[in-house]
Amino acid sequence: MARPDIKEARREQILDAFEICVARYGVEGATLAKTAEQAELARPLVRHNVGNRNDLIDALTERFLQKSRTRMNSFLEMLPREHRSMKALEWLFDPHYSDARLIKVSYALITHSYENEKLAAAMQGWLDDFIARLDSLLAEDFPNAEPSKVTAVATGITGIYFNVESLHGLGNNDSLLAASKQSAVILLNSLGTARA
Repeated sequence: MARPDIKEARREQILDAFEICVARYGVEGATLAKTAEQAELARPLVRHNVGNRNDLIDALTERFLQKSRTRMNSFLEMLPREHRSMKALEWLFDPHYSDARLIKVSYALITHSYENEKLAAAMQGWLDDFIARLDSLLAEDFPNAEPSKVTAVATGITGIYFNVESLHGLGNNDSLLAASKQSAVILLNSLGTARA
């Protein structure tokens, strides 16, 4: 039996490969055979170290959620003390901060959610968490704004942001990106004057 550190390294190798396959082929097309080939391992080693296809999906989902939480925590920690909401918009709509593979995996998981209630619940929780964190950030910067309006603005900005992220793969969308960012700024400004 493999030592725990080797088994964990092998598991990460397999999950890396499965993530690449899901980003490339979607959840439906990311087979055990393709995952094994990408990982440069025999298919039985994939099953031994992670499990069957459903186990792979569950492990990838948990990994995706953890990566997303970590990225969001880092994002919030890096924001300056003043004008946090406006700086957040600048960074959200800057393609240099985008992670193409993470975006592809998120949309593949969302697409597969139509067939998997457990996955749908996890992805809904991920979306709700994103909105809630943005809502908290806006509420801090706009303490006099009506809470329901803050939530509506956070939700609207999230929708604009996810839409733009999903379209990065089409190539040069500078005008869409600029107009989308402007729309998000208009929504943000509808909350009134930010706390100094």
